[in-house]
Amino acid sequence: MITLSPTTSAQDFNVLPRDPDTLTSLTLTITEEGTNVTETFSDITAYQNGDWIGVSQAFTILKEHRLYEITIRQDSTLWWRGKARCTSQTDTTAKHTLNSVADAGYQLLDETSGYEIIE
Repeated sequence: MITLSPTTSAQDFNVLPRDPDTLTSLTLTITEEGTNVTETFSDITAYQNGDWIGVSQAFTILKEHRLYEITIRQDSTLWWRGKARCTSQTDTTAKHTLNSVADAGYQLLDETSGYEIIE
């Protein structure tokens, strides 16, 4: 999964396309999951980056904590497809845990009332 920042500046990410030898005539479409807001770019910049292909593009629809589907086509043929998430988080060492309410789960109140979900 690609990680993007919620900014309108150009961002670079790496992909492993179906045809890594041809880097011309590429069209990128990014779609926000859930809302289907779409942005399409023709003739995107792609370059050799070791064994990967680097893509550089600026987006205007990115929002914090959202998921996106990215599709890159060469002419009309699928060249690469994948998912991206958008976050401004830069600390890659932060540990995330479930909240304590979720860990408590159900609580037995009494014989007649059954179980209650704690929210």
